[in-house]
Amino acid sequence: MRIAVIGSGSVGAGLARSWSGLGHSVVIGSRSPESERVIELVDLIGNGVSAAGLAESAVGADVIVLAVPWSAAEVSLASLGDLSGRILVDATNPFAGGLNLEIGHDDSGGEQVARWASGANVVKALNIVDARLLDGRNLDDREISIPICGDDRDAKRVVGGLIGELGFDVIDAGKLEISRLLEPLCLLMIKMSMKKSLGNEIGFRVLRD
Repeated sequence: MRIAVIGSGSVGAGLARSWSGLGHSVVIGSRSPESERVIELVDLIGNGVSAAGLAESAVGADVIVLAVPWSAAEVSLASLGDLSGRILVDATNPFAGGLNLEIGHDDSGGEQVARWASGANVVKALNIVDARLLDGRNLDDREISIPICGDDRDAKRVVGGLIGELGFDVIDAGKLEISRLLEPLCLLMIKMSMKKSLGNEIGFRVLRD
C-alpha cells in the first residue's frame, strides 16, 4: 500500500519507519523535502522511503496520515489539494499554549480536520500513543490499545488494518465525534508519563472478554 505521511517529526518518522519495514511504500510529505534534516531522516530510515513536497506526496497515496503539530494542520491540509474521497488519518491533537486543548467538549480537532479537508474520509487514530512505541512494541507483554473513530466504515477498516499490522490492539470507538473523548485522553497519557514512577513509555490497554 502507498502511504503518505505528512510530517517528519517523531510521529511521522516513527510511522514511516514501521510501515516501510513491513513492506509498504511510504513517502514523507514535507514543506522542505530537500532540507538536510529530512534527507538525513530518509537515509536513516531506508526501506525505500522517500520525501516529497506536501502536494506531491499525496499523489497516488492510498492513505494519507496527518502527523504535524496542530499549528501547522490547516495550512498543511490546504497544500494537499482536493482530498474528496481520500482516506485521511488524523494523528494530531489540538494543543495550544503547551498542554492545553484549543478545541474540546462540544467539538474536536478531528472534526475540525474533516471541515478543513472537505470530502475526505477522516479517521482519528494514533493520537494517544507515544511516538517511541509506534513499532507496536508490547508493554508488560500486552498489546497497546489504539481506539479509532470515523464516519466511513470502509476507511476505518483500511486504517484499522494498517494499525493492526504494527502490532496494536485496534478498537473501533465509533463516529468521528468520539475524537472529543480521544483527544483529552492524550493529555492524560502525557501527564501520567511525566511522573517518573510510571516510566517514560506508557500506553493504554482496554481489557474485555
